[in-house]
Amino acid sequence: MYFEDMQIGRVTDLGSASFTRDSILAYARQFDPRVLLRADEGAPLAASGLHVASAAMRRLIETRAALRAAMEARGQAAPELGVSPGFRDMRWPHLVLEGDVVSFSMEIVSKRETSKPNWGLVVNSLRGINQRGESVLSFSGAVLAMRRTAEK
Repeated sequence: MYFEDMQIGRVTDLGSASFTRDSILAYARQFDPRVLLRADEGAPLAASGLHVASAAMRRLIETRAALRAAMEARGQAAPELGVSPGFRDMRWPHLVLEGDVVSFSMEIVSKRETSKPNWGLVVNSLRGINQRGESVLSFSGAVLAMRRTAEK
C-alpha cells in the first residue's frame, strides 16, 4: 500500500506458523544449537526466540508479496517498499513450545512525513499469539512507505 492508504489502527492478519518438534530442531541445527542441548532431556522443546521472530517476518513478507500480486493482477501499480530503520522493544512474554500454533498480526500505530522526498515513515506493532491466547512475540518496527503522489 501507499503511504496515503495506510490507516492508523488498521490490523493485518499475517497468518500462522506451526512449531513442530521437527521444525524446532531444523531451525536449531542451522541457527541456534542451544536448543539441541535440551532435545535429549525428553521435555517438550521450546522454539528459539529468533525462530519465532523469523516465522513472523516470513509471514509478513508473504503477506506483502500476495498484496503486491493482487494489485498487479488488477492492473494497479504496486508501490515499492523502502528501507526499515529497524525495530524496538522485541519481547517474548511466553515460550513457544513444540505443538504450538502462533498467529501473527500487524497494526499500524503511527505515520508521519519525512524529509526524504516521496516517502513517509510508518510505525507498526507486530504480535504473535499462541492457540492459548498468550502473547509470545511483540515488537515495534518502522518502514519507509512510498507516497502515491510525488512531492513538488
